[in-house]
Amino acid sequence: MSETPDIVYRVNARDEIDYVSDGWDHFAVANGGKTVLSTKVLGRPIWDFIMDLSTQEIYRALIHKARSGHPLRFTFRCDAPWRRRFLEMTVVGKEGGAVEFRTRTLMEQERPVPILLDADVERSDELLRSCGWCKKFLVGDEWAEVEEAVQRLRLFQRRRLPSITHGICDECYEKMNEVATTA
Repeated sequence: MSETPDIVYRVNARDEIDYVSDGWDHFAVANGGKTVLSTKVLGRPIWDFIMDLSTQEIYRALIHKARSGHPLRFTFRCDAPWRRRFLEMTVVGKEGGAVEFRTRTLMEQERPVPILLDADVERSDELLRSCGWCKKFLVGDEWAEVEEAVQRLRLFQRRRLPSITHGICDECYEKMNEVATTA
């Protein structure tokens, strides 16, 4: 694995993204994230990019804790279709109510692109929920890695794949709520 520079972004006291590091755009493009290039995120509230209410709740608690002088550190996943990526994030309060998020790559694993994550595949209106923290998919009442979800949902037998929406699984919610609320 090549050395990946830390990705840093900062929100101001109004929760608007007011800074992204030099590597931000490279990371976005390399992961199919043209909708989050720096020109599209700077000056906008972070909440424009976090749709799930439970995830918003966690981020609000993390930001509040960082602004209260309590730096945070936790691990999470930020996968690309062709790569599993394990990351560590540090969240620190800054002068004037700003909060800095610094993400460091811990490990990457190459993988074949699962059909469910192929952006060029035609999608149905059906929604399949993915945890924004661990990247597992909700299959019935259980969370499963993408490869298992594809099998269990028999996605190869469908004409169109479901669209993906994001949320947070119970396990990650509990973990992140503990990070955000413990002293």
